[in-house]
Amino acid sequence: MQEKYCLARKLCLLGFAGVLAVGAGCSEVKHLRVENQQLNANVSSLQQENAELLSRTDQYKSELDRLENSRRELEEKLRGTGATVKIKSGAVAVSLPGAILFDSGQTILRSQCKAVLKKIASIVITAAPNEMVRIEGHTDNDPISKQKEKYKSNWELSTARAAAVLHFFIEDCGIPPTRVYIAGFGQFQPIADNTSTAGKAKNRRVEFVIIPKGSGG
Repeated sequence: MQEKYCLARKLCLLGFAGVLAVGAGCSEVKHLRVENQQLNANVSSLQQENAELLSRTDQYKSELDRLENSRRELEEKLRGTGATVKIKSGAVAVSLPGAILFDSGQTILRSQCKAVLKKIASIVITAAPNEMVRIEGHTDNDPISKQKEKYKSNWELSTARAAAVLHFFIEDCGIPPTRVYIAGFGQFQPIADNTSTAGKAKNRRVEFVIIPKGSGG
């Protein structure tokens, strides 16, 4: 009788263990299903991010191509004027050496430069009719020696030079005043080494930055 009881007890225990095992198995399956759903969601999210990145990359390449084409066109139109054309911070920029525009330490435009400025103004009016133009003044790092009483630093000098060009654009070239503004950077955006005479000459310049529509300038 006792043996039968022991056998029955063992069978009960085995049955209970089996139920526990089945229960544990079901719980594991549910857990794996949840993990699988999360992984699928992550994969879908990553695929969407990848598609967005590819789209932005295509847009970026397209914009670079547009800027480069514009740069080449301007470069061709300004060939022989002494101007250089480059892409600067996502915009096309025309740069004129300071020596073409001004005598040393001065802010009055040289008469010889006015034909070049009129040509640049004409291009701005026709080729970029909806864009703003930022006229930037830049200097070398030499401290002000001439007209020191008038210009406290290279900031004032560079800004005054940019303003002189702006007034010429508006008063002599017919560019609407709503399309142009100025900025004076002094010596703080050099494009060459200020330790050499040639480098200083390159840094003394005025740049015309054609701001893409909608960029905020």
